[in-house]
Amino acid sequence: MSNNNSLKVTVKCGKDTKEFDLSYDLKKSPLTEVYSFVVEGDLWNVCSECAFIANKGKFNVVGFRKGHAPRSVIENNYGKDVFVADTEEVAVNEVYNALMETKTIDAERLAMRPALDVSTLENGKVAFSLTVAYLPEVTELKYTGLDIEKVLPDVDGAVEREIAAARDRAGYWNAVERVAKDGDQLNLDYSGSIDGVKFDGGTAEKQNLVLGSGSFIPGFEDQLIGTKAGESKDVVVKFPDDYHAENLAGKEAVFACKVNSISEKVLPELDDDFAKDVSEFDTFEAYKADVRKKAEEREVKNAEIATSNRIIETLVKNNPIEVSEALIENRAYRMLQDMKTRMESQGIPFATYLQYIGKTEADMIEGYKAEAKEREITRFIMTYIVEKENLQVTQADFDAAIEVRAASAGKKAGDYRRNMTQDEADYILNTLMTDKLIKFLSDNNNIK
Repeated sequence: MSNNNSLKVTVKCGKDTKEFDLSYDLKKSPLTEVYSFVVEGDLWNVCSECAFIANKGKFNVVGFRKGHAPRSVIENNYGKDVFVADTEEVAVNEVYNALMETKTIDAERLAMRPALDVSTLENGKVAFSLTVAYLPEVTELKYTGLDIEKVLPDVDGAVEREIAAARDRAGYWNAVERVAKDGDQLNLDYSGSIDGVKFDGGTAEKQNLVLGSGSFIPGFEDQLIGTKAGESKDVVVKFPDDYHAENLAGKEAVFACKVNSISEKVLPELDDDFAKDVSEFDTFEAYKADVRKKAEEREVKNAEIATSNRIIETLVKNNPIEVSEALIENRAYRMLQDMKTRMESQGIPFATYLQYIGKTEADMIEGYKAEAKEREITRFIMTYIVEKENLQVTQADFDAAIEVRAASAGKKAGDYRRNMTQDEADYILNTLMTDKLIKFLSDNNNIK
């Protein structure tokens, strides 16, 4: 531990106030500072006494009123280490408060609450570090007068895709006697092996496979084009290096395949009968007009969102900013937790998912870092513009949003407001602020 740095820590415990000079080690990198401390001796003892005073009322000890049992009696009943964790919490908080009060940490530039890492915790000693992430120091950003290409809605394409999808769903498979071609459905038996040894999950019978669907690993389907019903063929493929099953990733396999039958997709004519089958309309023109109306609403909205995203992407590209590695790590970790919550809410154990894809949580965090960095840069730029341009959400804006949401939910605005949670209110405010920001950027850049 370096003695070059010293922090004055003032601890008030009961009626007593004591001061300590605490040595610490400091490591600096761009936008990140790591403070390492060891709390022991007299400072530990004072923090331990504070922990005892704050927590003694939690213990029930026979023969004593709650909160009045001596410390030695509590420790005899609950163990001598009963206050160690609480002492650690007191010590960390006191050190953090001292860093803030002495302005050792630049509070105005903090990007997040310092991250705590406890390396040693025992009765009489705690060693820990606080990683401080700072916001970048930027005096000016370029966010007006930029040339940005507007995303246009592709209504015609959307109509064609939706009708084609409905037509495909309404079609049926018809057996044919010819060689297989792209788009055909094959019914086949196959058995896969690596170096002559079969592997789990590599064998199936009477499996349907549409050639060109990409359902199997790359190269598998292409090799079946030109086969006939009743024909056997060995398909040689290499599993992708990032294949979810580690025992197969990057390895060459041979699949002994037998084609049982070949079918082609028969599609219905785009006429009134088709419209009646797939919709509530009696004519194809009425059906198509309905598809177009819904597609236009959807595509216009999607184009607006895509243009907004393009505006943000342009700002990020034109304003190269470095952000703290600790901030990126924190964001990537939160992205992992969000994914874990979503999967487990669907009944999928996250540990099982990781095992299936052959990755660890650390691998996932590392994979999120590029996106995490872009999100943090975006957040910084947006916050900068909002403050610089003094963009604000007014009470009228908020009330109007409540009216819209209430009407959508079939409720009165007053009832909706009374039942609204703080999270909902924050979401509405954030959405309104984002809308104001995007409008400002749209009005002050060359979007065409």
